[in-house]
Amino acid sequence: MLLDELLNGFPRERFLQEHYLRRPFTGASAAERLQRLGTWETIDFLVEETACDVLLARQGVPYPGDRPTTAKAARELFAQGYTLALRQPDLHHPDLAQLARAFSAELHGRINLHIYCTPAGHHGFGWHCDPEEVFILQTAGRKDYLLRENTLHPAPLPESVPSGSLAAQEKTPIETHALGAGDFIYIPGGHWHMAQATEEALSISIGLMPPTLLDLLDGVRAALASSPVWRRRMPSLGRASTLDDPSKLELLRTLLSELGGELQRQLADPGYPLRFLAQTARFYLRSTGIRGNGR
Repeated sequence: MLLDELLNGFPRERFLQEHYLRRPFTGASAAERLQRLGTWETIDFLVEETACDVLLARQGVPYPGDRPTTAKAARELFAQGYTLALRQPDLHHPDLAQLARAFSAELHGRINLHIYCTPAGHHGFGWHCDPEEVFILQTAGRKDYLLRENTLHPAPLPESVPSGSLAAQEKTPIETHALGAGDFIYIPGGHWHMAQATEEALSISIGLMPPTLLDLLDGVRAALASSPVWRRRMPSLGRASTLDDPSKLELLRTLLSELGGELQRQLADPGYPLRFLAQTARFYLRSTGIRGNGR
């Protein structure tokens, strides 16, 4: 398994019980084949030959210009202190697509893959947190990762990620993890973090968004939406309504009771867990893989 390659002998069961979704982990990886993907050769190809999204930032400030379209232009910006973040390169590179699919299948989640190139003595992005569980493989150079637990807005959802400015109000201690080429770090979803390159550094970041309990509810909602019973409109509840306020409230209580009963029935369906696993697995795998290799 890919996860076993990253853990390099550390027991997978222990990692899943003691670290996954809980606390950071660092170690020396055995995934040499992945290191060969995080190189300037891969970056040059993605910049010049594909429409891969490239985000640039220097000391937390985004680059105001256009995306570089040549390796020369990208490296000139890198020499000026800009970090290059190549976002979702798995949509444009077959080996990275295979990496994304494998990781999604092993841990069951949607993948958000990045490649980072950071100049020595710089950081691209300030303190922030990600909703995903983040696995970072350092493929070249050295980086210091600063981490602190998020107690102010833990377990954020993709649509409600807090601003990095909130990290300044955090009181939890800061941990520093130094990574060299071949090392990897796991950062639990929601943990505040930032990284400083002590020398020119390249890394592959695998963000994995597992399903949440709200996704179980969304699955039931999709089932209810297939029935006209639950798509029917409510009667007028505005000022023109013939119902007085107590009658409106009583109507809503009745509808909520009916809906609650149906939700309970759907969630208690013994076949729903298997359908949920199959549907989410298909969705995660469809979201990875090459969708286009040209501009």
